[in-house]
Amino acid sequence: MTNNNVYRSSDITTMDPRRGDTPDVTPAAGKVVVAFTAKLNLSDSYPCHSGVLKFANVLVNEGAGYSPDTGLFTCPREGFYHFAVHVSVYGRAQCSIYKNGEAVVSIYDTSLPEKCSQVASISSVVRLSQGDEVWVNLWGPDRHDIFASKDNDSVFVGFYLG
Repeated sequence: MTNNNVYRSSDITTMDPRRGDTPDVTPAAGKVVVAFTAKLNLSDSYPCHSGVLKFANVLVNEGAGYSPDTGLFTCPREGFYHFAVHVSVYGRAQCSIYKNGEAVVSIYDTSLPEKCSQVASISSVVRLSQGDEVWVNLWGPDRHDIFASKDNDSVFVGFYLG
């Protein structure tokens, strides 16, 4: 039996080099695909600011909702979405997934005083209306030893559930 919400490899029709040669999924039976995965650039490691954390290296951006220039996901279609953040941390980090200026879920991670590398993650299902904005927000300066390297990624992921 085929689950109508699962896309099979036969659904993949073309490669789109604008997204780094990631597959372009053609939904069957009118299914809507809104999904993104964006990674932190190596040069954006250990941010010293509070506010939006921009994940500028976009791997997938079906539905064009995520902007690497602003770090914001702008909802193109009303419904339920799942968002996740996985950050590589060397020291401590504090961040949240924000919706329209308010924290949805937050995380604080520390390995101080020993300072070792680890991964911290948060996720949530969020109901959005068209035009709502979602982003990863950093809390005050000096609270985020978030990094990316050739062997460790920090990623922001979101996708439409229906």
